[in-house]
Amino acid sequence: MSAPTVVGGTIAAHVEQLARALRGPARSRASMLRETREGLEDAAAAHREGGLAPAEAEALAVRQFGSVRQIAPLYQAELTVRQSRRTALLLAVLMPALTHGWDMLWTIGISWEMAGPPPQIVLTLADAQDKISNVATVVAVALLLMTFLRRTPSRFTGRAVAATAVVTALVTTAVCLGMQLGNSRGTDAMLAATPLAAVAFVVSSIALAVMIFSGLRTLYVTRGERPRR
Repeated sequence: MSAPTVVGGTIAAHVEQLARALRGPARSRASMLRETREGLEDAAAAHREGGLAPAEAEALAVRQFGSVRQIAPLYQAELTVRQSRRTALLLAVLMPALTHGWDMLWTIGISWEMAGPPPQIVLTLADAQDKISNVATVVAVALLLMTFLRRTPSRFTGRAVAATAVVTALVTTAVCLGMQLGNSRGTDAMLAATPLAAVAFVVSSIALAVMIFSGLRTLYVTRGERPRR
C-alpha cells in the first residue's frame, strides 16, 4: 500500500531551498534531491500515522532532517567528488586517446612529413607534447584515485582536477598550434591528401574544448562548497 500524498508545502519549500544551495552534475543533483524529498515524505507520513496534522507532520520531518545550512555542505561535498571524478576520468581517457589517434595516422603515412622533413622546432614540440600527455595522464589517474579517498578534502581535489584539465588543454592547444604554424606546408599537405586529417583536427579541437569546459565546470562546483573549519 502506497503512502498518502503529502499535502503541505513545507517539504517542497525545504527541498527547493536545498536545490538552490547545491552545484554539481545534474543527474547526481536531481537524484539527491529526489531521495531527500522521498525520505521527508516517508517521515511525514509516519508522523501523520502517529496522529499529527499534515502540516505539523511535514514541519517535524523537516526539523528532524536538518536545516539546509547543516545538510547542504554534506551534499555539496559529494557532488564535488562526483564532478571531480568525472573530469579526472575524462582527462585520463582523452589525453592518451588523442596521442594514440595521431600516432595511428602517422603509421599509415598521414603526417607533417608529406611535404618533406619538418623543421627541428616541430619535432621538439611533438616530443614535448608526448611528454605533456604522459604526465597529464598520470596526474589525472592519481587525482581520480584521490576522489575515492574520503580523507582528502573534496574541494582541494576538485580544484586540482580543474587546474590540471584546463592547463593541460591550453598548453596542448598552444603546442599544437605551434607545430602547425612551424610547418604550415606539412599541415596543408595533410589536409589536401585525405579528409581523415581534417577529421583528426576537428576531433582534437572538440576534445580539448570539452576538457576546458569540464575543468571550468569542476571549478564552478568547488566554489559552491565552503571549506570546513
